[in-house]
Amino acid sequence: MKKIYLAAFVFGVFSVSSSAEMMPYVGGNIGIGGITSPDADIDNMNYSQESGKFAWSLNTGLLFNSEMNNKFQYGAEVSYSTYATNENRFENLKFDYDGYNIAALGVAKYNFNNKWSIFGKAGAAYTVQELTSNVNVFNKKESKVLPKIGLGASYNITDNFAINASFEHIFGDDLAEFTNKPNNHQLSDYTNVGSVSTMYIGMGYSF
Repeated sequence: MKKIYLAAFVFGVFSVSSSAEMMPYVGGNIGIGGITSPDADIDNMNYSQESGKFAWSLNTGLLFNSEMNNKFQYGAEVSYSTYATNENRFENLKFDYDGYNIAALGVAKYNFNNKWSIFGKAGAAYTVQELTSNVNVFNKKESKVLPKIGLGASYNITDNFAINASFEHIFGDDLAEFTNKPNNHQLSDYTNVGSVSTMYIGMGYSF
């Protein structure tokens, strides 16, 4: 149901006059990033952490030309993003965070000329994260709809193809730190849906 709401947002968020020029587009991106890793406060144990690796995303949307300023465009898009596993190890215990998100975003784009432009995105992301471990009691999957933003720049190679560089962030929960000291954390604290940060380069095609 949440996914249906996100899809409906894209097609209902803008009311566009019939005279506005419409430009559909698709894109693909690769980069680095992922779930914000939890802190660790561990004494007298071997601890290691790996995070912020390979990430990729796909997006599609519509842009409309502003009738007030011919350099400004606005619209909406949907996207799917996923990222590499965050791995946390101490001694014989291993905890992995995996996740993906499906986002519905409003888009604003400013074209400096026929080559260079900048854009911003804001909206909501259905964010799924799963905690797995070699201790079965800690395996759990959580999801939330969270705020998501993006900023980027674009260079048009041709009238249809563009190269993009962008940064995206999902505002999630603080993940409880890993510790071998007395604390008041509950199991649910370790399965909060954490923040996600990613940096991409990609290609876009406008129809």
